[in-house]
Amino acid sequence: MDGPAAHPPDLEAQGPNAQAAVVTGSAALLAGAVLLALSYPGTTAAALLLLAVLMLLALRSGSSAAVDAVIMTILLYSTVAVDVFGLWPLPGLAAVLAAWWLARRSPRAQLWRSWLRRGSATAELPWLLLLTVVVTAAALLVWQHLFNGQLPQTYVDTAVGRPLWLLVAAGAGFSLVNAAVEEAIFRGVLQTALERVSGPIVAIVVQAIAFGVLHIVGVPTGIVGAVMAGGWGMLLGLMRWRTRGLLSPYVAHVAADATIFCMLLPSLR
Repeated sequence: MDGPAAHPPDLEAQGPNAQAAVVTGSAALLAGAVLLALSYPGTTAAALLLLAVLMLLALRSGSSAAVDAVIMTILLYSTVAVDVFGLWPLPGLAAVLAAWWLARRSPRAQLWRSWLRRGSATAELPWLLLLTVVVTAAALLVWQHLFNGQLPQTYVDTAVGRPLWLLVAAGAGFSLVNAAVEEAIFRGVLQTALERVSGPIVAIVVQAIAFGVLHIVGVPTGIVGAVMAGGWGMLLGLMRWRTRGLLSPYVAHVAADATIFCMLLPSLR
């Protein structure tokens, strides 16, 4: 599945679609707000109602890309709302698996699979990975010492008192799964859909904003954390566009999450 996949002829092949671009961008931003919605009772229902309207508009626009983005976001809100999957990224993983199941049953299966392409490794990837670790460590130090950055309390409560080997295993598992889930959603489904209706520049910027919004209640957390994550999402989006696949941004994301875990591990002991 490496390299750009051939898309079936549809409205996107004819050029930018303003209505589809608005719908797809709105769905992407709502996807970023999925964890924030949990902090405000009633907002999940309101978001699902808005997504139902967006689905009608997506169908009316004739854009399969807009439909893909809205479906992914509806699945996200649904898995978070049922509150049976536990802490993030498990609800996101459930949503991605549900999307993959739908893709396999869809007559547009090849189109859906296109957002999980590995892409091609580029010569600069090792340097980007090194830069990822250095920049992540530096940004996290700034976040910790200037803005008193800490892990969300729910994660701290889950980790405190656990043996070191279990924390290390959990950190490794989190890094691998979280990176896979967030890359599949933001650089996979959403960026791919946005590129098809509005071009790469808008796609990279919008998915980065959505990724930043997700981190208002993530790590790094708060408004400062959201700005940092948004900038990081921009770099990951550029890597996704440059390599035409998810492998490079996934590896970089794992490296960043592992660096964050190693630096925050002492606070859990």
